[in-house]
Amino acid sequence: MAEPKARVLVVDDDCDIRVLISQLLTEEGYAVEAAGDGEEMFALLGQKPVDLILLDVMLPGRDGFDLCRQLHSDAKMPPVIMITAKDDEIDRVVGLELGADDYIVKPFSGRELLARIKAVLRRARQPAASHRRGHYRFAGWRFYPAQMELFDADSTAIPLSTSETELLLAFVQNPQVPLSRDRLLDLTKGRESFPFDRSIDSHISRLRRKLGDDAKKPELIKTAWGTGYIFTYPVETE
Repeated sequence: MAEPKARVLVVDDDCDIRVLISQLLTEEGYAVEAAGDGEEMFALLGQKPVDLILLDVMLPGRDGFDLCRQLHSDAKMPPVIMITAKDDEIDRVVGLELGADDYIVKPFSGRELLARIKAVLRRARQPAASHRRGHYRFAGWRFYPAQMELFDADSTAIPLSTSETELLLAFVQNPQVPLSRDRLLDLTKGRESFPFDRSIDSHISRLRRKLGDDAKKPELIKTAWGTGYIFTYPVETE
């Protein structure tokens, strides 16, 4: 019997939706687990690792945003695609700010869901690529793309999402060069990494916070007015 493509955990309080998504993914060759709330989700995560979590926003008890925040605080947790019935850009931005790797709005087609799952899984596996080996040093920071982690001057580890890793890698490989949003899309995974217009700004805002860069007067990632962004510090590669 062939190995499953990946193990996906579906978290939704609607039993019918859990069954439909589980059947779709199983037919596509994925191994599927399902949970109705955050408590069940963490119980399943404690039993066996998964490669991706499909996380509904409207859940009983702790909502998907709160659960996403906790998941993102642990570098060992898998990527997250948030699912919601709200077609509101603010909700999408909040989800991405909290560390979600993508966002899909109900109702969605099976084809769209499968495409987004494949894209997120592909990005999650990319850090093993040869161009991400080694690490980068700048302004007292160490950046390890393969581990998707930053280390500050005190060697405290700060986990990064796949999108944050893609962005920071683009900057450190092009230091002190103004980069437009279009150029950043070219250097990363394009629309796969940043699923809707201007979401790249949300990821940069979150990356600045992790780097301790003042949002009002950033020093590391400055806004290049009329162009995009510029990573201002020189970078050493090891």
